[in-house]
Amino acid sequence: MNIIDQLKSLFTKTPNSPYKECARTIRRMGYKKQDEGTFINESSSGRTVIWLSEEGVRIKVYAHGYGESDFLPAPLPDKATLKSFIRSNEL
Repeated sequence: MNIIDQLKSLFTKTPNSPYKECARTIRRMGYKKQDEGTFINESSSGRTVIWLSEEGVRIKVYAHGYGESDFLPAPLPDKATLKSFIRSNEL
């Protein structure tokens, strides 16, 4: 391998897996990473928790003693579908 190939390999970007892409999208939506695959967003009106796994995406909303959940089964969705799912179920 010559020096040019080594320099090119330093600056090439490998594509993210669907799991990492979903985690990145959730983080960009304002959720904080709590544990591996768990994201949380707290506000004065309640709390939204998202669990990301290879089986799908689970969301649970807690507000004033009431909790509601929903599940988006595998395969992991694309960015637009994931955003739509979270926006329609969050506080």
